[in-house]
Amino acid sequence: MKTIAALGAAGVLALSGFAAPVKVIFDTDMITDFDDVGALACLHALADAGECEILATVSSTRGNASVGAIEVINHYYGRPGLPVGAPKGMGVMGAKPGAKEKVDPKSPLGGKSGNDGGHYKYRKLLADYPGWYRHADADDAPDANETYRRVLAAQPDGSVTICSVGFTTNMRRLLETGPDAISPLDGKTLVAKKVKLWVAMACQYPFGQEYNSKWDSESSRIAFSQWPTPIVFSDAKYGRDCFAGRAVAEMDGPRNPVKDVFAGNIPPREEIRKDSAKWLRRCFGMGGRAAWDETAVLVAVRGIEPYFNSERGTFRMVGGKGDNEWAPDAENGPHVRITEKVSKAEVARVIDELMTRKPKHGVEQSKHEKAP
Repeated sequence: MKTIAALGAAGVLALSGFAAPVKVIFDTDMITDFDDVGALACLHALADAGECEILATVSSTRGNASVGAIEVINHYYGRPGLPVGAPKGMGVMGAKPGAKEKVDPKSPLGGKSGNDGGHYKYRKLLADYPGWYRHADADDAPDANETYRRVLAAQPDGSVTICSVGFTTNMRRLLETGPDAISPLDGKTLVAKKVKLWVAMACQYPFGQEYNSKWDSESSRIAFSQWPTPIVFSDAKYGRDCFAGRAVAEMDGPRNPVKDVFAGNIPPREEIRKDSAKWLRRCFGMGGRAAWDETAVLVAVRGIEPYFNSERGTFRMVGGKGDNEWAPDAENGPHVRITEKVSKAEVARVIDELMTRKPKHGVEQSKHEKAP
């Protein structure tokens, strides 16, 4: 096994793969966009193939259906007992960034065009797959800090990869934890001891305001500057024109939650053909949706070299409005961002193949067919 524990960013640049399953904590917002679903599907498919071990699946948002949606997908892949969690007391809440109220899990589902910031798709998963989740309200899930600390404390030193495809709230909160009954180590020390790599879908190259890093910008500032292990970024520039998901949306066979989300949210082919420029601006193509989050999973499990080139430097938050900038530093930069190596169309084909795999340990096919 190649390892980057204690090697710094230079070791990350050489990372190409692992002989043993990669231990992964998956952290997602699961709030508006739906590449999060594709990323979690890819992660489960890679776990089915023995390439990784999923340690926990955690939400970075609260007061919504995010944790329940995660659990529906985990259930579909035969892993309903995976540890989950959500942040408490801070971070993005409700149906969309900037929302002032939480989503009441007991309220009527309503329609897709309702004022829910795109969160309808996740509430609908809970309505369509009753009994496949434990936490309709993310606020009822365990504290993400507890989940992180408990999982990390139980793992060998330098063995865990964190893959985050949402807001950085949980990483900031984890760093700020103190010693407790789970571990005598504070959060930063625990991370330094147990985590070998953080792969983050965040930031905009070379500068700008990117969704995941912007909407809890203070957490991004703290986490990016204080994180004690290497960070690899799959930033917005890479994923925006790597289109995947139509294959799973159009695949034959019974319904499943991954297929449902992509089929319900990717524009029809004829709509793309009518005005491809408009849809490109919205980050849709004939192949589906921009695969920001799925590329982060590929890096977390298979490494950089199979599909990507890379550049070393520093992503940092600047100003007070959620802006970020990239500062290249080939010698001493603590961060790495992925760049294009093989064509993005080929990367998308890899992602589509993973998303369309039948779960190895999933629920019985007849149960899929009974889902509305």
